[in-house]
Amino acid sequence: MAQIDLDRPMRWAANAAGRYVAEVTCDTELFLQRAAALGPAAAITPFQSADWLSAWLKLLGPSAAAEPLLITVRDSFRGEIAMLLPLVVRRVCGVALVEFADLSVSDYNVPLLGPAAPSTSGGAAAALEAVLSAMPEVDVVRLCNLPLTAGGKVNPLALMASSPSASVRNVTTLPRSWDDYLESRPRKFRKALRQHHRALDALGGVRVRMITSPVDDAARLFGKLDEFQRARIAALGKRYVLDRPAYARFYREVFSRGRAMLSVMESGDSVVAVAYSLLHRQCCTTVRLAHAGAEWNRGSPGIVLASEIIRWLIDSGVEQFDLGAGGYDYKKQLGCEAQPLLVLEKALTLKGRMALSAWSTYSGGRSLVQSLTAKTS
Repeated sequence: MAQIDLDRPMRWAANAAGRYVAEVTCDTELFLQRAAALGPAAAITPFQSADWLSAWLKLLGPSAAAEPLLITVRDSFRGEIAMLLPLVVRRVCGVALVEFADLSVSDYNVPLLGPAAPSTSGGAAAALEAVLSAMPEVDVVRLCNLPLTAGGKVNPLALMASSPSASVRNVTTLPRSWDDYLESRPRKFRKALRQHHRALDALGGVRVRMITSPVDDAARLFGKLDEFQRARIAALGKRYVLDRPAYARFYREVFSRGRAMLSVMESGDSVVAVAYSLLHRQCCTTVRLAHAGAEWNRGSPGIVLASEIIRWLIDSGVEQFDLGAGGYDYKKQLGCEAQPLLVLEKALTLKGRMALSAWSTYSGGRSLVQSLTAKTS
């Protein structure tokens, strides 16, 4: 991929109204230093945390020839940071595409928010104008999976979104006790959960581990997670990429930094189900969940493992459980509320307009870009 010309290591552009000024750089260390200086509250989902982004920019982005396009937006009067945007540029079918540092691993995309972050449509529009003015010559800006709010804060980019995403966010606030959680679920769910446990007992019984720090068998557990997910994706006729070397290293790196948890259901020496979750402030986001098939399907090990994660989170005082993006029915059964995700699209050239038109009609409305990779959780 030919490099995008930034002219200099950094460049600035103010929007027409002068309310915000944007700086573009490809210096990942500078960007991560600014993110760290804003503090952990700036990352309102785990996919913008410093550990997640640094691992992504070091391991995953280069594997897909994704060039960093890291943008700092400031209030032009006070000089305070409004937003940090971890973006990249990729060539897709000859089109220079700007997107979040994602590649199908970040369920939600939000800027890191500074003290001058816009919270109204007018402010968001002015900030976006500055961002677009500062960009190098690209064809399309396509920012996907934008939640309206997260962590009690408004996502400024969602205020400018042009269309709904095909996916949704699945999140619930946890009660104070496991009994309260069970009481909040329908009688049908409680009965089914008891039946699932009896079925698993009949198959030899299971035990569950919650692993938040490196263990000797971590490589084996990650291997099982890939094996289970690969089988499920293949059964759906889709392409699975999360076991490719760069993705595998990425997930392991985030886990090694203490920002992720492996939840494992085992029966004897056999692994029955594995989940990979991100722990961020007072929220747990489960982004990968898969289980063995065949006879184990009788016990619905995925639902049982997810319910055990919820039990552990309640006991640990975690306030919110997020089952990640995706419209799977079991997420609703577990009490997660579906919240909309949005897409912000801007064509900046004729080639970009033609590309957006073509992508929007691909595969019944699912864009070509979204179809390039696939995961399930």
